Amino acid sequence: MALTRRHFLATTTALGAAGAVATFGGATAGALAAPPLLGSMPASVTLPPAAVIALNRMGFGPRAGDVAAFNALGGTDAARLQAYLEQQLSPAAIDDSLCDAKITSARLKIQYDAHTDADPAKSYPARNEAAPLGTLGQGIAALWPRARGAAPFQAWAERMRPFEEVRVATWLRAVYSKRQLAEVLADFWHNHFNVNVNSDSAIAATFPIYDRIVRTHSMGNFRTFLEEIAKSVGMMYYLDNVSNKAGGGEGGNENYARELFELHTLGSDNYLKFYDDRGSVGTITYNGKTYVRGYIDRDVYEAARCLSGWTLNNGQWEHPTPNDGTFLFYNDWHDNALKIVLGVQFPYNQGIADARHLFDLLCSHPGTARHLCTKLCRRLVSDTPSTELVEAATATWMANISAPDQIKRVLRTILLSDEFRSTWGQKLKRPFELIVSFLRGIGAELPVDELLADPNAGDYWSSLLWSFSAAGQRLFEWPTPTGHPDTTAYWANTNGMLRRWNRPYTLRQSWGGNVAVNIRAQTDAAVPGGSCIRIADYWIGRLCGYSLPAATRSALINFLAQTAQGGDPNQPPKPMNGEPNTAALITERLESMVQLLVMTPEFQLR
Repeated sequence: MALTRRHFLATTTALGAAGAVATFGGATAGALAAPPLLGSMPASVTLPPAAVIALNRMGFGPRAGDVAAFNALGGTDAARLQAYLEQQLSPAAIDDSLCDAKITSARLKIQYDAHTDADPAKSYPARNEAAPLGTLGQGIAALWPRARGAAPFQAWAERMRPFEEVRVATWLRAVYSKRQLAEVLADFWHNHFNVNVNSDSAIAATFPIYDRIVRTHSMGNFRTFLEEIAKSVGMMYYLDNVSNKAGGGEGGNENYARELFELHTLGSDNYLKFYDDRGSVGTITYNGKTYVRGYIDRDVYEAARCLSGWTLNNGQWEHPTPNDGTFLFYNDWHDNALKIVLGVQFPYNQGIADARHLFDLLCSHPGTARHLCTKLCRRLVSDTPSTELVEAATATWMANISAPDQIKRVLRTILLSDEFRSTWGQKLKRPFELIVSFLRGIGAELPVDELLADPNAGDYWSSLLWSFSAAGQRLFEWPTPTGHPDTTAYWANTNGMLRRWNRPYTLRQSWGGNVAVNIRAQTDAAVPGGSCIRIADYWIGRLCGYSLPAATRSALINFLAQTAQGGDPNQPPKPMNGEPNTAALITERLESMVQLLVMTPEFQLR
């Protein structure tokens, strides 16, 4: 079902009044009723300008000046869209010095008490420091000692530190980077190849490498991408292929093989779970070539055998040296007998080539192409992309199986389609998208941790991430291999909406993130002496990029003007009867109006 305002509002209207009043300290009870802001609206969604579509679909929303820069590309909407896309498809050519500087100047607190152990190697001194993000560029040689808890990284916080730094850098890049499509794709592929850093400290300790694999291959060749993920410390430990030992009667480990089929390649739609016999499954034809129709459990078992012996140099007693975290194919663990996967016979004694043959087979199947292209279309266009768009993307995928820029070519097919340009409001922003688009839109500054007299204060990033997690999305900590859901049905529920409505206010507080922004100064600069009408329209245009329904616009204006208490929308916002005549009060109401604007369907949808 296509997502409409009415569908969106069906689960949220009941909380409108409570959320509006409870969330904002400056709001007067009853000043903003639910029906005008979140009540009945047209069943269709207004199609915004091309700049708004591009900047919210290929990125996390515009910063000040982004819409003007897009429009300055010239030509028709389609021409500007193509020009912008080509810029985004070559991220290395985009000057991202502002974002680089933010990452360089970032500070993240690390704090733990001293520990004394009978074994001196397990003892360590206390640490309390607001330190730079020093692990982001490190390789396995520098990060593996953390995974093993070797000195000076015995403390648990030291093992988790690389993951924490990647998480902070992810926020910084999403908010500040001009390479927005690259950030959207990093989010997409991290979700597709989800690993939960809490499942093993080796994943957290080496997470900068996993993040670099995702970013390096996000627009490249999927077959190459898949193998690099398979060999990574993160995936090896998360899905247990690090212990896939077929020799010695252990029979191998099927965890990774199962998710390789069900999530990473063919997808659950191609799982023929009621079939035991490959011969009864049947075939399909794509572009004149014949493929098996799908996969059965026997294929998973055989794939696990293909992957046996793929492990790491991790100090395991059978291959104790080198203990450096690098990839290892250990033939003594490999099942070198005959295997049959998807109806294809794998010869005897192929060693490491078995897994590579398996990857080739999976990545060339049209079921994999269709599964991945559906997910990309769902992320970039709508919850229910058309069959025509998915098939067009699938055709591009299959025609470029060996191309080094295979994914980039598929992205062109999707992002230059008529459906991309003519569809709006069919996606609900997930919490990360919502908050980042809000922060980008208002020109916010993310926090920098600091050491204060109180040793337990100054860790603003910890507060921000805690506050964010309350909205239900946990970057790199989703507990199952499926990754975060990517449809409105999961996120548009009463509890989830109330929590996301609270985030814009919470993040501004020192206990919720200490995000810095001066809404009043920006308003005064853009609309000096402006009336409540002009101020509301300014922020509507800046955050949404197109006109809101009349009832929603009026509600925002009336809230800012406090018309229920006699305020005049045609005048600048003023104190009401009984209120002190202070600039702080007006500033608070102005900030509340902007935060209420973020609650509207027009901002929540993309």
